[in-house]
Amino acid sequence: MSQRRALKEDQLRSDVRFTLPVLSTNKSLLSCIPQLGSNKGLKLGEESICTLADNISRIPSAARSTMRHLSTRHTEVSQWQAQIYGSIGQVDREISALEQMKDTAERCLQEKQLYSQLMSDCVAIGSSLISAAQRQDHVLIELKKEEQLTNEIRELLQKQMCILLDKLSSLKQIRTQLTADFQDKSEAIKLTTKCITYNLNTPSSRLPAGQYKPNHVSYDKWLSHCKDLCSTADNLIKDSTSFRGNLRFTLVNLKNAQERQRRSTSDALRKKVNELSRVQDTLIWERQRTRDEFSDLTKDTEKLVGQIRNCDSKLHQVNHRLDILNQRPRHELCLDQPYFSFTLEKHDLTKMAAGLRPILKHSQQDLELTHRRLMILEDNLAKNAYALEVERKCQNLHQSFLPSLDTIVVLANRPRLCTGNHRAHSYSQ
Repeated sequence: MSQRRALKEDQLRSDVRFTLPVLSTNKSLLSCIPQLGSNKGLKLGEESICTLADNISRIPSAARSTMRHLSTRHTEVSQWQAQIYGSIGQVDREISALEQMKDTAERCLQEKQLYSQLMSDCVAIGSSLISAAQRQDHVLIELKKEEQLTNEIRELLQKQMCILLDKLSSLKQIRTQLTADFQDKSEAIKLTTKCITYNLNTPSSRLPAGQYKPNHVSYDKWLSHCKDLCSTADNLIKDSTSFRGNLRFTLVNLKNAQERQRRSTSDALRKKVNELSRVQDTLIWERQRTRDEFSDLTKDTEKLVGQIRNCDSKLHQVNHRLDILNQRPRHELCLDQPYFSFTLEKHDLTKMAAGLRPILKHSQQDLELTHRRLMILEDNLAKNAYALEVERKCQNLHQSFLPSLDTIVVLANRPRLCTGNHRAHSYSQ
């Protein structure tokens, strides 16, 4: 009975035939599948798909191969996504470090711009001493050196700021590309996962409408894009890191050079102020001594004038008395003792007055020379006082802008420099 029943079932099966669609054996369809060189299972999958038309029993094997490809693709994209994520983190850290360096360089550039203006004012103050000897002064030479060094540092920092902004712009651009690629890979992973977990029992109304995207790229091009993106990010990070190190080293060297020149200028100013102060004290003492000498000569001259006036007065009296005595009549007009006394007194007074007049003339000449020397001292004292005032003003102005201990100078209410990629050109002007 069982044999008859089996025979009938075989006859029924032979009568009813199912028509299956002919599976394609064209290997051109396989070009759309990623070619993984290290995955030997892919070659086995290709062989199984190519022979499906000959043996329908191999369809489950092809399905397993397809699922294996999806799983492999999911893993590969996830690994690249993790690498892209790491690159984004590195770029973010480098952008943050470069932003800090930019702030430091901006503050340093702002300091040099203000210091350059201050040095110009110091040079203008020093140049106000229009004497040719003063223009060759060591202080003015040091001030001009510091002004030139400050301008050179400012120009160098402006160039470095342009380079820094360019590198910052490149890092932000590569971060944008990395972020876009990361999002694309996230979407691809979601779709691959959805394809893996696709359920045949899902109602058709819940399935998304088919969208054809004919702009496919080859697997090699996709892989090259991933490698190039990560390689570009790594190169930009290395280049930016090296630039930051060099810029930090440059800032330290510039600060040291500026500090050495600033100290040299400060020492020259201090020496000049001390020298002018000593000269001022000497001139003040010399003026006082000359004034005392002038006062003594004035007193001596007045005394001589008084003595000469007294002699002239007495001589006038003697002459008058002698004239009176000479009016005696006849024999009374004799050469007696009164006549000889008046004559001798007249001779002595005349001789004394004649001797005092050259002394008075010499004293008056000494008094004139002392007066001229006093006037010269007063003029030199005024000029030295003016030079001392100028040097002290320049010294106070030079010391009013002392640099901080590090490369950053805190400035109250300072205007912030322009930042941004489109403002890089402003630093070069």
